[in-house]
Amino acid sequence: MIVCCGENLIDMVPLEGAKSGAGVPAPYGGFRVAPGGCPYNSAIAAARLGAEVRFLGAMSSDFLGDKLFARLVENGVGTELLIRSQRPVLLAFVEKNAAGEARYAFYAEGAADRSLTPEMLPPSLPREARFLLVGSISLMLEPSASAISLLVERESDRLLVSFDPNIRPSLIPDKAAYLEKFERLCASCAIVKASDSDLEWLYGSAPIGDIVARILGLGPDLVFATLGEKGSLATTKRAKASIEAFHVPIADTIGAGDTFHAAILAALDRKGIATRAALSALGEDELFALLRFASAAAAINCTRQGADPPLLDELERVYPGCGL
Repeated sequence: MIVCCGENLIDMVPLEGAKSGAGVPAPYGGFRVAPGGCPYNSAIAAARLGAEVRFLGAMSSDFLGDKLFARLVENGVGTELLIRSQRPVLLAFVEKNAAGEARYAFYAEGAADRSLTPEMLPPSLPREARFLLVGSISLMLEPSASAISLLVERESDRLLVSFDPNIRPSLIPDKAAYLEKFERLCASCAIVKASDSDLEWLYGSAPIGDIVARILGLGPDLVFATLGEKGSLATTKRAKASIEAFHVPIADTIGAGDTFHAAILAALDRKGIATRAALSALGEDELFALLRFASAAAAINCTRQGADPPLLDELERVYPGCGL
């Protein structure tokens, strides 16, 4: 089982060629309302890929929160660890460039998902849980940041904690303080997954290999770096593997990294990997197979609007030989 913990929000995704009622271009464009959030997207992706999943966090009880909740249920994600709140949903307005890459403007003050406090955490996680997935903006905003950090420290000896920083610079007023928090959190994690843009923002223009080695030195057993059109890589202290990107027509990249992260954990869970020693023992061929599966899932997501990860049978049909 995978427990996904963190933000759940509404992405306001721009519509192409939006018009006003008079038939002229709308002055601020038009938007499609889409459920989102890094751990939320990963929970749905992992469930679609066959994993047993629970979502842990606080979620608004307004009509937008109802849409978020319903999508979890429709995709088979367990909601027993979810707390409904009277606070509003966090909104993320999205702007896409010509390559389909997104940047965000967040409206998070007083939002339900960031209201998670240590007192709201369940006293224990399900006995069947093997993985705890955490990230992204929920670790930048209080009080949820402190609550999730506490959960990671509490569970890191029992579960394999997997962390995706998915950095949003507009939400980080103090880069040095965030870097310190990032490295402290990495020390409690078994797996870290980060994009090349995350790593560049944290460590500048140093070679990716050097940055990955630094993160491994902090304590994780396995580090994944996604490199956009250049592919991705996986590294332990004993082995490494890389893969080229799958070339697909890109609708946008929203949810691609979340899908990649979820696919890694779904594959590890299916393989029965449950200890840090087992992670450390993964060889080059096994790392390559993980990258191939996660890259295929993320590629399919990129061919569709918004975070819309594939089902397992769809992935195996579109990319024969890349399945679990």
